[in-house]
Amino acid sequence: MKVVIIGCGRGGEGRAGAHSIGYAHAEAYLAHGGFSIDGACDLNKENLERFCHQYNVKQGSGDLARLLSDVKPEIVSICTYAGSHRAILEQCIAAGVRGIWCEKPLTLTLDDARAMVDLADRANVKVVVNHYRRYLHLFAEAKRRIDQGAIGKPVLFSSSIGGWDQMEWGTHWLDLMRFWANDQPVTWVSGQVRCSGKKQGYGHLMEEHSINYFSFEDGTRGMLDGGAAFNGSSAIRAAGTDGILDAMWDGRLILVNADGRQEIVVHSDIHEPHPGTEKNHVPLLNDWVAWMKGGAEPHVSIAHAMKSSELYLTCYESAAIGDRIDMPWSGQASFPLDRIAARQSDFSLSNK
Repeated sequence: MKVVIIGCGRGGEGRAGAHSIGYAHAEAYLAHGGFSIDGACDLNKENLERFCHQYNVKQGSGDLARLLSDVKPEIVSICTYAGSHRAILEQCIAAGVRGIWCEKPLTLTLDDARAMVDLADRANVKVVVNHYRRYLHLFAEAKRRIDQGAIGKPVLFSSSIGGWDQMEWGTHWLDLMRFWANDQPVTWVSGQVRCSGKKQGYGHLMEEHSINYFSFEDGTRGMLDGGAAFNGSSAIRAAGTDGILDAMWDGRLILVNADGRQEIVVHSDIHEPHPGTEKNHVPLLNDWVAWMKGGAEPHVSIAHAMKSSELYLTCYESAAIGDRIDMPWSGQASFPLDRIAARQSDFSLSNK
């Protein structure tokens, strides 16, 4: 299948990902073997030329409309900032693509996220979002142990990310909490946010600190601290009535329950599979291809991703309106951090 990658990134910065996410997509397509990278698009000429040279891409352009017309890809990867995702998805669907692999975080507003889901559904275009950590053995094995009752009834899933936010990094942890909770509905979200307007990245404002606290339908709670790390070395924790399960930042999985402390052997860390196992993102691509061929909808589809996006967006919205949000939330046409920053700026000026 012919692929166009939209948003190459800088490249040459170590592990493909931060600032080079187009390279991560390219490596996944090549590892899978069922795709050819026939085009690339980037507004930065130097980034585009470096990417095309590395992957021997014949058609590179900063003009997406022209590139889509010339290449006529079956597949596109959207590797740009979240604020551009809806417009690019609409343009690609209008050009006749069959499948879209979109980067996370999905959007800056719930209105955009819902519009993207609706458009993809009406056009029968299979869209997946890169919440690939669901496929990593560390987190899949943790879910298996939780489902088996190793910690009793789950009480709280919790995580913290020092120096980061609910969106860019936090969306992975929020999505994993939904994964561990079997994607059950969230009934309410309560958020608190400090956003002065001074911190920016990835095309949008970022908060200095945020706390997201929410409840799943069965009463299990989730909590994500964006900005200030917890004590200890746990990346994400599942606490239950009969035990605790920790996925550690260094890639270990540790279970403590009535049987004692057990370190469980896993075949990935928090970022990627261990050497010698299946390459990163390939299981996601396998499920996506099967879906395009009439198989089951994967748990990284855009419909699932929208539910994870709702968690960071309603956290921000809760902070913006100063109240708990009971789900489902109605509409959200503007990015809440813009409103929070404006309000907090006015408050700071009035208290000088």
